[in-house]
Amino acid sequence: MDEIFDYVDAHFDEMMEELREFCSIRSVAGDTEGLEASRKWIQARLEAAGISWERHEIEGGNALISAEAVCGKPGVAGKKPAPALLFYNHYDVVREGREELWTAPPFAPEIRDGVLYGRGVSDNKGPLLSRIQAVEAVKRVMGRLPVNVKFLFEGDEETGSPSLAGFAAEEPERFKRLTGADACLWENGRRDEAGRPWARFGVRGSVSFDLSVELANKDVHSRMGTVVPSASWRLVWALATLKGEDERITIDGFYDDVLPVTERDKEILNAFPYEEEKKRRELGLPAFLKNASGLELKKQIYMEPSLSVCGLEAGEMYNGVRGIVPHKASARISFYLVANQNPDRLEKLLRAHLNRRGFADVRIERHGGNTPVRTPMDIPFREILIRSAKKAYDAPMVIEPTALGGGPAIYFHRAWPEMPIIGVGPGNTNANHHAPDENIRLEDYRASVKHMIALLYEMGEGTRS
Repeated sequence: MDEIFDYVDAHFDEMMEELREFCSIRSVAGDTEGLEASRKWIQARLEAAGISWERHEIEGGNALISAEAVCGKPGVAGKKPAPALLFYNHYDVVREGREELWTAPPFAPEIRDGVLYGRGVSDNKGPLLSRIQAVEAVKRVMGRLPVNVKFLFEGDEETGSPSLAGFAAEEPERFKRLTGADACLWENGRRDEAGRPWARFGVRGSVSFDLSVELANKDVHSRMGTVVPSASWRLVWALATLKGEDERITIDGFYDDVLPVTERDKEILNAFPYEEEKKRRELGLPAFLKNASGLELKKQIYMEPSLSVCGLEAGEMYNGVRGIVPHKASARISFYLVANQNPDRLEKLLRAHLNRRGFADVRIERHGGNTPVRTPMDIPFREILIRSAKKAYDAPMVIEPTALGGGPAIYFHRAWPEMPIIGVGPGNTNANHHAPDENIRLEDYRASVKHMIALLYEMGEGTRS
C-alpha cells in the first residue's frame, strides 16, 4: 500500500490539474453542451484508467454512465466471489449564481493557499474524479484490484434525479445488475477542522413545493384593500397553518411515519462531536430553536424532519414603492425528511391539510422528491471503513447518523435493501456547496484518494475473513 500511496503523491499535481480541467466545464441544468462535455470527459477519463464503461441514454434527460473494473482474481469452486464496491456520484452542478460574489470565476478553478476554488470541486466532481484516480492508482502499481469496483454517474441530481428515477423504474433488472455490490459509497463526505474524516450512514429525503394564489385579474391600489381580496394575505394565512410557534409541523399525519429515537441512536448521537457553540456564534444566534443543546440539539438536527419557507413573492417590491393589493402571491416551501417518511404521501397530506382548512384555492406544484434511506450503524462494513481510514488520516473517523442533504438513495435501496449506503469523501465543513467560492482542500483530497485505496484492500481482507 505504501507503493500505491507513493504513486498518489508523485502524481498528485496531475490529479489536481485534471480536477481543474473537469470543473471548468459548466454542467448546470439546461446547459446541454456543458452536460454533454462532462459526459465525454468522464468517458475519456475512464478509458485512460482502463475501466470499461457504458452509457445509458435517457429520453428527455441526461445520460447515466456506468462503469466496472474487475479484480481479475481466478474463481475458486465453492467459495464466494470477490466482493464488490459501488461508487455513486453526479456530474451536474448547481448554477454559479452571482459571479461578483466569487473571488475568482466559478468555472476557472483556482488554487490559493492549498485550497481549490470553483463550482463543482466538492459537489460533486471532486469526489467523482478522486474515486477514478484511486482505482487507477491501484491498477497502475499492482496490475489488478483487490475487489471488484462499480461506478454509476448521473447528470440530474441537483434537479431531483428524474433520469435515474426513470431508468430504475423502466429497467429495474438492468439497474439492479449495474448497482449490485456489497456496499455503496455515496457521493461525498467531509473532513472537519480537527482533521477527522466523517462517514455518513444513510441519506435524508427532501421535497419542495410551490404554493400560489391568484384572486383577481390585476393588482389594485391599496385604498381598495377593504373590498378587494389580497393574494399575499391569503397565502400568509395558508402558510401559517403549516407550523406552530412551538416549531411543530401541524400537517395532519405528518409525523406518523417518523421512526422513534432508540437508545442506540442516543448513544451514537452522544458520541457525535457537534460543535454547537462554535456554530451558534458563526450564525450570530443567541440560542438555537427551543433553546436546544447537547443531545436534544443533535436529535433535532438528525432525527426530526423540517419545514422551511424558502421564499415569498408578491407585489414586485423590487420595482420600487407600490401601494397595491397584489392579485398574485407565491411561496416555495421545502421539507427535509427522515426515515420512514415518503414525499408522495406528504404531497397528499399537504393537499388534504389545506383543503380541510379552507384553502382549496391554493395551488401546489411539486419539485422533485427523495425518500430517505437510513443505513444501520452497527454493521461489519463500519469496521472496514474505520480500519481503512486509519491508514489515510491521522485522526479517528467520526460516525454521522445520516447525511443531512437529500439524494436518490432510495432507488439503490429498493434494488438492494441490504446494501449499506454510506457517504465518505474529500469535502470539508466549509466547502460552500451551492454557494460562492465552493472549495476543496488539497490535502483532504489527497487523503481521500488514499482512503479509497486502503478501503479496497480492507474490504477484500475483511470480507474474506
